[in-house]
Amino acid sequence: MTEGSKGGVQSVEIGIGLLKTLAAMGGKVSLNQLSEETGMHPAKIHRYLTSLVNTGLVARTAHGKYDLGSYGLEFSTLYLSRLDPTTIANEMMESLRDQTAEGVILTVWGSAGTTVIRWFQSRQPISVGIRPGTCFSTLMSASGRVFMAHLPTELTQPQVEQELLQLEQKPHRLAPQGWDEIAQINAETRQHGLGRVEGHSVEGVSALAAPIFDYRGEMVLSLALFGFRSRFDADWDGRNARLLRQTAGEISSRLGYIAPA
Repeated sequence: MTEGSKGGVQSVEIGIGLLKTLAAMGGKVSLNQLSEETGMHPAKIHRYLTSLVNTGLVARTAHGKYDLGSYGLEFSTLYLSRLDPTTIANEMMESLRDQTAEGVILTVWGSAGTTVIRWFQSRQPISVGIRPGTCFSTLMSASGRVFMAHLPTELTQPQVEQELLQLEQKPHRLAPQGWDEIAQINAETRQHGLGRVEGHSVEGVSALAAPIFDYRGEMVLSLALFGFRSRFDADWDGRNARLLRQTAGEISSRLGYIAPA
């Protein structure tokens, strides 16, 4: 065997390089196309592809072209399933706080609805009683509205119905008045890719929240920014919204999510 870079095995590096090239070209590629792309002789490529086909990483189609094999899919799925969304999100939350100087909250949908699992206090002098395990309203929080808009209705409906009953007993001027208004909130949330509240849950506090998706396209977390309503930029296209979407999108991408074209 020929040694590769930094003491590795060159033939393995070449084979993996071919696999990456095949994936980048979209699959169903001919030997000559791979040769043109890599600059390698077709006969040499063929030897590597034969080994990759034998391992299941590459498949040869009936028309003599090459595509990713079944084990390639299994391998990537196993890798993605082992990723911890919370660990990946934690790495970026502090950066988002530093960029915006606002508070940052990470929530998951739990048995009691929208549940805080991590948060960073704002750089501004704002005091909000939040700790891991705190549960937010589905209807009146930005994070809750994102879960409501993206999770299956059968999952969120019991919590929403319970909150509607509570609001009948203790009305709030900003609360939705029934399912028609809830449908409008969901449509707005999906349209902008964000949930938004301005003094709904805590007087004088505004928040924006974005969904985080995994490789299956399922929402797994909500990432939110919050701050004083008097100075918090809650515009749908403002700087906070842009940075929040960007960070949530990057986390989703690292979890294997591919956004619809």
